[in-house]
Amino acid sequence: MKDNWKEVHPKSIFQAAIACPLSNQEQEILTLLYQPIIGVDAFGLYLTLLSEAEKTGISESLFHAELITIMDKSIKQIQLARKKLEGIGLLSTFVKNDAELGTLFLYRLNHPETAERFFKDEVLSLTLLNSVGQRKLDKLFDRFKPKFINLNGFEEISVGFKDAYLFKEEQIVAQSNQLSQMEQAFEDPRPAQKISAVSEQFDWSYFIQGIEKLGIKLPDNHVGFKEEVFVFHNLFGITELDMIDFCSKSFDYYTGKIDTKEFERAVYRTYDPDKKQKPSQFQKNETVDLSAEDQQTYRYNSLKMNGFSMQDIQMIMDSENNFPLNYLEALKNERGGYTTPQERSLVKYLVSKSGLPNSVINVLINYVYNIQKQPTLKADYVNRIANEWAQSGIFSPEKAIDHVREIAKKGKEQKQTRQRYGQNNRPIRQETLPDWVDNPVEEQKLSKEEQARLDKEIQDFLSKGGDN
Repeated sequence: MKDNWKEVHPKSIFQAAIACPLSNQEQEILTLLYQPIIGVDAFGLYLTLLSEAEKTGISESLFHAELITIMDKSIKQIQLARKKLEGIGLLSTFVKNDAELGTLFLYRLNHPETAERFFKDEVLSLTLLNSVGQRKLDKLFDRFKPKFINLNGFEEISVGFKDAYLFKEEQIVAQSNQLSQMEQAFEDPRPAQKISAVSEQFDWSYFIQGIEKLGIKLPDNHVGFKEEVFVFHNLFGITELDMIDFCSKSFDYYTGKIDTKEFERAVYRTYDPDKKQKPSQFQKNETVDLSAEDQQTYRYNSLKMNGFSMQDIQMIMDSENNFPLNYLEALKNERGGYTTPQERSLVKYLVSKSGLPNSVINVLINYVYNIQKQPTLKADYVNRIANEWAQSGIFSPEKAIDHVREIAKKGKEQKQTRQRYGQNNRPIRQETLPDWVDNPVEEQKLSKEEQARLDKEIQDFLSKGGDN
């Protein structure tokens, strides 16, 4: 019966059903946690079916043609959206054949997981990570995680149930039939299946034999770990042998069990590694053995001969003699400002991921802060520039300065060309400028909790020598 979806056509009849309405919390989870994974078409299909079924629990019989009209989508697009809902557990599809009406479809809408179960589910949380990225995932997690109150120093004095309410235990026996009926009414005879990333292409038995030969055991939550292995296999195409190798680097020597957190880190170190910073590329006098001071003098003279101004040379020297966080702090202090936790986290990310030398990162910071007159560094904007510079092979501060000036010159020429010829409707060939040439858009401010978390992350980073 799994091929019955091929029988769907505009005149096919369907009904939508849901056991009970979604709560406000479930609607929020559906929008913020599920929508980035399933996409707007599947999200729209869920809401459309929900609007038909929510009031009475089951909709009247409808033609698929009505879905096509309401959603303005083809039947093929609707089927693809339906599969996405089914795959993530939000929809269960049932079919039966009627002698008069033909094939009938029943779309049962399932409730989204609670926030707790969503983030505890390795498949869902990793899929969301790959849809929105680490930064957005952290924001979503902070939004939904419980805000427990610190009760240190408090003593609970709450009364118990029997202290406040009259309850007769003998009623449990007397009303047992009614109580049993009410209990069974809330039990779904065919509950939604838990989503799974199990792949038939991955030989789980071979993988188990491999780790057992090494004396390694599965972690206590072996079901969750199995799902995680399949997620990484589907995500990165990791083979059984490579997966065994990751396990050999991430087990507890005392228990012999795989450390799941260390296993995750081992995978991400390989498939999302920190980039080794390129050495700053500038001209040195290699013919004679010069002291550090004389080498600086030679560097100064070389820059001067290449046409750099005194102001340029001072900025280049400063960029080469300071670490990025210190450089940013100095720029902020000059204007009486301060470095935000988000900026510290961003600079740390640039150092570990961009591959740009510290000197080039400093010029980038100077460009955004002093030339673009931005009071703070904004992650999306700064990352766009860093990506473009890395791809353009800009690994020295003087190259960065020349590149910025060349971009500015082209932008000015394009503007003048548009002003001169734009009104004559003549075709104008224009070279595309990088998107970071425009001013960055305003980014959403972090909450106090998010700032506190970033503060802790930066403190951990600095305590390990990350500011050097």
